[in-house]
Amino acid sequence: MKKITDTELIRTANRRDIIQSLRIHGELARVELGGYTQLSPATVTSITSELVQQGIIFEQNVVLEPGGVRGRPKVKLQLNKNSAFYLSIKLSLNEIGLMLGNINGEIVAHRTLSMVTVSLNETQLADTIHSVVENFITQHQVDRAKLRGLGLAVQGVIETQGKGILWSPAVDGEHLHLVDLLSQRAQLPVFIANDANCLAVALHSQPQYQNINNFVAIQLGYGVGMGLIVNGEIYQDAGAATTEFGHTKFTLNGSQCRCGGRGCIEAYLGDYAIYRDASAIYNLPQSEFLHPSEKQMQALCERAQSGDQVMANIFNQAGTVLGLGLANIMALFNPQKIVISGPGVRDYAFIHEAMSKTLKENLLPYHQTDGVVEKFSWDEDMTGLGMIAIIQQQTD
Repeated sequence: MKKITDTELIRTANRRDIIQSLRIHGELARVELGGYTQLSPATVTSITSELVQQGIIFEQNVVLEPGGVRGRPKVKLQLNKNSAFYLSIKLSLNEIGLMLGNINGEIVAHRTLSMVTVSLNETQLADTIHSVVENFITQHQVDRAKLRGLGLAVQGVIETQGKGILWSPAVDGEHLHLVDLLSQRAQLPVFIANDANCLAVALHSQPQYQNINNFVAIQLGYGVGMGLIVNGEIYQDAGAATTEFGHTKFTLNGSQCRCGGRGCIEAYLGDYAIYRDASAIYNLPQSEFLHPSEKQMQALCERAQSGDQVMANIFNQAGTVLGLGLANIMALFNPQKIVISGPGVRDYAFIHEAMSKTLKENLLPYHQTDGVVEKFSWDEDMTGLGMIAIIQQQTD
């Protein structure tokens, strides 16, 4: 195996910075690229010339306006949007979502399939995902030579060194080595990440958050997740797992959580928990694995909106639990920003008051929340966008 030298590592990092600058800022002249990347003119010229030859970027002459500076037209560089593609695979409870992005990070195709994932063993799950991916690639006529990699975004805990799933409510069993199995089948690089970490990466790439170095993303939905950005980088422990905010405790010996424990924050705040508590009072249809649909959760919001006090109390309890959890985050990390997103933000209007009240009551005197905690709408699946960004970081 060839040993990678420090020079090669530096050149790879410089190449990545140039591509990312073009991705963020659009077309740029070489001198502008040097300004954004702080690379020397010689380095920028060398790397961009290589990228032009590879078809990853192309040069575009900008004609000078009449009366402007004389000389040759200014040359701008732009990413070739069709030069590379990345496929995100979101593995949720009995659902697989696919999202295809180009080198600019633009979504060019997506699809969501319902299937019973929890009944599949390790091999069956790898076979199923591979089949779904191949059908998607064929359907959308994706050039495999331009497909840089697959990214698996998973609910749950990622195994050591990102090789598979340690535990997830979406699958049967533990220690599933899906990365190697899927890579062997697809003959492509495969990356894996917790879905909340994917959300954090996607949010941190938004213009309003790009310069925030210490940042927390809270994902609300079927479960409750958290992604943590520290010093501008996604936080991961030695096992590549994420921070398990949803499974920190609200109370001892409290409500049953899907992880098997009791009293977890998620056991009061997750969609399944809110729906379970509502089902104890109302005659609601029971869904398989107590996994309420978006329509069923919207119906609960409509009850609260119409003035149903019992439903309002259930949402207030969820808000209280979230507020206490956020106070603990503030005490531990004192982040510059906490952003709440995910499909569960549909409930935000009904949990916000109790959340804010509890948060303020439990903060240390020198902490403040003004402008720290905010909601980010879930108009599109940010998990897939984050997974695509992670593949790009690994393959640029």
